[in-house]
Amino acid sequence: MNGYCYVPPEAIVDDRAVLTDGEEYRHLVRVLRKRPGDRVTFVDGTGWVYDGEIEQVGPAAVGLRVTRRRDETEPDVRVTLAPALLKGNRLDFVIEKATEIGVDGIVPMRTARTIVEQDAASGEARRARWQRLALSAMKQSLRSWLPPVAPVAEFSEVIARASAYDLAVIAWEGETLDGIPAALADRPRPRRVLVLVGPEGGFDRTEVDAARHAQVSPVSLGARRLRADTASLVALTVLMTALEA
Repeated sequence: MNGYCYVPPEAIVDDRAVLTDGEEYRHLVRVLRKRPGDRVTFVDGTGWVYDGEIEQVGPAAVGLRVTRRRDETEPDVRVTLAPALLKGNRLDFVIEKATEIGVDGIVPMRTARTIVEQDAASGEARRARWQRLALSAMKQSLRSWLPPVAPVAEFSEVIARASAYDLAVIAWEGETLDGIPAALADRPRPRRVLVLVGPEGGFDRTEVDAARHAQVSPVSLGARRLRADTASLVALTVLMTALEA
């Protein structure tokens, strides 16, 4: 298998699909050298996987006939990761690997100790790049769900949404007793989980207090001092393992 192609759901009607994305087109036609009659597997990013056959290859689009459609298994617990903005391209790595691990959605956030600044134009360009990274990671890991990367939100906005989740946790080095398994104990299995991870300097104490007030539980990720990008992946791995998701 050469991996999945991506065709957005609006480009799939009944048993026909049209692939028009430039990068997807180049990979399918020029890298894989697919031609009419060849079989391909593609996803729509909403959980569906399609087997298909190429009907025609145009100068900028590929016409596909759907031969089979199936609902691919995704984790039954929907986990949203809210990582703080990080210096350089370190958040790129987080978004890529979080997608591979099985995250449902990503909400980059600005915190008290965030040192990354961006205007609206550069912010939207960066979000578009993050979404492409998530798309690539979805295909590479043979997932069928494309985690949406939301616009950058303020910390206060993120914790204000915590009530929409069955469980919300904030990774904090000041918490020395309770880890993620403890936060899961003695409660019904959550269906939706929110995980907040701070920037290079960690969360400010006032942010942790505000999170507690919003029913977001501080959790420890262990005795080691982790880099911010590592902390996101550790938190997701521990959570998915504890939930057997």
